[in-house]
Amino acid sequence: MPGFSLTRLFEKQPTTTARPRQEPAAPRHTSMAGKTSPHWLTRLWRASHTIPTPDDRETATPFSPYRPPPGVVPEGHDQPGMDSAPTAMMDMACWAMGQTAAQPSWMADGLGFLGYPTLAQMAQRAEFRKPCDVIAREATREWISLSTHNPDHPSPALPSDPAARLHALDVEMKRLNVRELLHQQILDSLLYGIGHIWLNMADTPRTTYGQTLPLPLTPHGVRRGTLAGLKNIEPVWTTPNAYNADSPLQDDYYRPRNWWVQGSLVHRDRLISMVPYGVSDLFKPSFNFGGMSLTQQLRPYVHNFLRTRNSISNITANFSRLVLKTDMGGLMATGTSDEADPTASITGRASFMQKISEGQDIIVADRQNEDVSIVATPLTGLADLQSQAMEAMASIPGIPLVKLFGITPNGLNASSAGEIRVFYDEIAAFQEAHMRPVLSRLLTLIQLNLWGDTDPALEITFKPLWQQTTQPQPSEAS
Repeated sequence: MPGFSLTRLFEKQPTTTARPRQEPAAPRHTSMAGKTSPHWLTRLWRASHTIPTPDDRETATPFSPYRPPPGVVPEGHDQPGMDSAPTAMMDMACWAMGQTAAQPSWMADGLGFLGYPTLAQMAQRAEFRKPCDVIAREATREWISLSTHNPDHPSPALPSDPAARLHALDVEMKRLNVRELLHQQILDSLLYGIGHIWLNMADTPRTTYGQTLPLPLTPHGVRRGTLAGLKNIEPVWTTPNAYNADSPLQDDYYRPRNWWVQGSLVHRDRLISMVPYGVSDLFKPSFNFGGMSLTQQLRPYVHNFLRTRNSISNITANFSRLVLKTDMGGLMATGTSDEADPTASITGRASFMQKISEGQDIIVADRQNEDVSIVATPLTGLADLQSQAMEAMASIPGIPLVKLFGITPNGLNASSAGEIRVFYDEIAAFQEAHMRPVLSRLLTLIQLNLWGDTDPALEITFKPLWQQTTQPQPSEAS
């Protein structure tokens, strides 16, 4: 290694104690995939001079591509594949970092992808989990209604009776647990940024050779009776394999053509994805082609709430303090060592006062040289501080406090009806933007599986969440 000197390497090491030299242990794996690991002196020289390795440079920016866990991409396959040169993504990341302001706390501010392990840990806290559960539950609570009529040119494969078609669709949707699967997909997309539903076709093997085949939703692409089931796939087990990064004029620009699912390559036609909060094309490789999760958006507000709650708890636990006014000079002169008289030292006197006064009605003090007073911290305004922190946390998902925390408004004639109506409007917009595309593809697949053709007159209607209160009927006079 040119320019390397052991004397310069160890000149900054302390030489107070002389120890016998110990050679570092050899690495366990000296070769992997045809690549030899660096010599231990090279790695030590890099660490001592704080030179980042290529892996460190890849994870040092929020624009770096996502790295899946072991087993998602088989050995010998590069991830992700692009149509452009292999260095295009690193060049784009370097350019993006040069155009943005220096922000050393971009991870703490939630500007970059936190990673699925961190998001899974955040989902264990009720403050992160509850908003996602409320939105997923409300979006699928009243469910949908299907309607149809006889078209002008009906297909001979479809039943002639519209009621029979609707009944068959309802039975098939219950068999496939579409409602529960969509609820879980919404929950995954809010917790992790993206949710997947895998289409399990009975005539396709669960291997790369079978799953890489396209699945066009046409009478010639789906055979009758081949839809075996549907399954939710957590995004941690998936990562894109190839996508178009050449021309923004193409329809599939930054849209994965296929996905790795725990070692198996699956065509995008066989995965129905949902991304509620999308990100820029610059961040899509970093976010595993998902979006910003709701938990990551809530992170600074939840941390502020937890800090406020802990501070209020500490204040209320120590709101009253006993103050002993005594001869500090005389007590300090007696010393605080173990040999000193515990009743005459300053620490001994304070400990004695705490023991006899805690939980007692009488406080004993020297009437000539001491005085005792109680200092209480005012607790007014603490409830308002905690309420403001809770309101800020509920404002991000747009959930009323009565829905999120069960807190009813105070005051004369106070009501949350207006806030609940606004929240239901938000849920209705969420259903139209994110649930309708998924349901349309699923219903098309279900119709092809049942009849080999689709009903052009089939319509999907989301049932309104707001239910009118039934007025009690006046009792008739006997």
